Amino acid sequence: MSATNLPEATAEAKIRLQKQICELGLPGELADDIIGHHTLVNYNKGAMVFLQGSPAEVLFYVITGLVKVYCPRSNGTRILIKLAGPGDLVGYADCVDARGRRAQIFEVEALTKSSVALFTREHILKILNTLERTVLLQVIERLNTAWSSMAHWFGTFLAMSFKERLEIVLNELATKFGVRESRGILLTPEMAHADFADMIGSSRPMVTRLMADMTKQGLLLRQGKRFILCDPSANGQIHESGKRAPVSPGGNPLNGASQDGSRAGSSQALARKPVGNRPRLSLAPAAHIKRIVN
Repeated sequence: MSATNLPEATAEAKIRLQKQICELGLPGELADDIIGHHTLVNYNKGAMVFLQGSPAEVLFYVITGLVKVYCPRSNGTRILIKLAGPGDLVGYADCVDARGRRAQIFEVEALTKSSVALFTREHILKILNTLERTVLLQVIERLNTAWSSMAHWFGTFLAMSFKERLEIVLNELATKFGVRESRGILLTPEMAHADFADMIGSSRPMVTRLMADMTKQGLLLRQGKRFILCDPSANGQIHESGKRAPVSPGGNPLNGASQDGSRAGSSQALARKPVGNRPRLSLAPAAHIKRIVN
């Protein structure tokens, strides 16, 4: 990223951070203190931002680019937990290692060239120590709600079929990183079938078969290394009425986007009814905490 664009991106990140801080119940002016004490680090595509087990002394706030959050498994494979983009916080989930130190429980890799702001937990704690007790109690209450929602999301996601999981993944990507165009919603991240397999916990051939079925149904197109969620109004297909879009952990429907090329919502072509009494939830386990904390 050029030097002239970086300050603009940092200013936009500050605005997003102020909004998120206010949603947490904290004074918005705290964003000035946090932004004023960050270290900006640039990562090339494919570079590791941090590994599992690294000291969890730092929080990472994505300014530009996209990063992949992985959960490593004991057999050497990894589960792709989420894609994080501008305005997303990563590195907040930690554990206590064998020596009693806080360590990163996930690992993060740059999907594209990215700029990430680093904040120390120590600095954040100093800021929180200056707040009134009633404010801190409110923060704890909202954090509890966020983590509870995430636990519910995991349970719901595990009960879904691979087809249902893939639909949720595509809808979430459309919501966060989609751009409306004439055929539907273009997913801007360049992702391979193996990436989707990592997201839904299946094999790559399974994803290839599921996507082939969706392509035959006119729900999905591929354009180079990107995918397009087809708009039923664009391809003339007739769909059943009464379909409901997936619902994020925060309870908000994944709505469509404007026609001006802004971030898009989920395609109606993939909208489905809830499975039984289970709400259809969005991809990222941190989707709800993003609205409150991240």
